[in-house]
Amino acid sequence: MGLTKPILEIHNLTKTFVTEGKPDFTALDHVSFQLYPGETLGIVGESGSGKSTLAKTITRLIDSTEGTVTLDGKDITRVSGKELRDVYKDIQMVFQTPVSSFDPRRTLGDGIGESLRNRGVSKKETEKTVLDLLEKCGLTAEFAGRYPHEVSGGQCQRAAIARALAIQPKILICDEATSALDVTVQQQIMELLKKLREENRISYLFICHNLGLVQSFCDRIVVMYEGKIVEAGTPDEVIMHPKSEYAKKLIESVF
Repeated sequence: MGLTKPILEIHNLTKTFVTEGKPDFTALDHVSFQLYPGETLGIVGESGSGKSTLAKTITRLIDSTEGTVTLDGKDITRVSGKELRDVYKDIQMVFQTPVSSFDPRRTLGDGIGESLRNRGVSKKETEKTVLDLLEKCGLTAEFAGRYPHEVSGGQCQRAAIARALAIQPKILICDEATSALDVTVQQQIMELLKKLREENRISYLFICHNLGLVQSFCDRIVVMYEGKIVEAGTPDEVIMHPKSEYAKKLIESVF
């Protein structure tokens, strides 16, 4: 991958939360890594290791304290307004609880098409794209008219993935996107993510605590502990031959 430029570069990314009357808390501590076009990078670590803070900082849901996020060669660490909207065209996120991605008062089709309407795509074209996306994600056209509470968790997650794909992002961040689903549905969502990767050459940041899924899906892994990256490498390198004490303990607790 040395000849390819990274699509995403994270350099010394740090996030310290300051709350009056409490000690400052550093959730991210000088994190650096690169993500390449078409690559899947797994981010693992126990709860509280900084994984979700990392995702929110990259997508600018929260601002970093220091460090830089570079997307396709452009520093997006402090962009706002239209420039920030352009970032969301290239980076989309799929969350652990898909229902929270949708407005409960609006249909799934409405939610999937929202980003297209916001960009001035015609009603007719939006409706066509929504149906295409639903089909791509394994749902029939009737799901466009259903509300989030009327579908199962797995169906809602497929719709959330369809929504994330609507504006053809270059990077999809999956933040524990399968952890709330039962094993069979989890497997179906993983097959869908693999298929989308092959068809669209999307890059994934795959945040997950399930090392088995990470091993089968990711090209590389970074292991996080207390806001820092303590280990990085291919899944086999990290899982079969962990170097850090934390990674050894994490792997022993699972396998």
